[in-house]
Amino acid sequence: MTAQTKEIVRLAVDPKTGAVDLTAPFVVIPQRRELQRLPGRGGLYEEEPGVIEQFRPGEREARFEAEWSKQHGGWQFGKRVDDA
Repeated sequence: MTAQTKEIVRLAVDPKTGAVDLTAPFVVIPQRRELQRLPGRGGLYEEEPGVIEQFRPGEREARFEAEWSKQHGGWQFGKRVDDA
């Protein structure tokens, strides 16, 4: 794995209601430019209940500790970090 970073996770919004959709895949938005250019570093993630559970009601975006895993072909998420 690479060094741990802090990445933005953005939840989907239902276009009809404007409400956050906790059942939809979420998007990872890499913070460092060099990561943005690498294939697969940004993208959709599903079946990550541990990430979804850390969102507060009504929130759409938060930062999480994350490590890129070549073995798993994606981000491995840790705990949420303060947005400050």
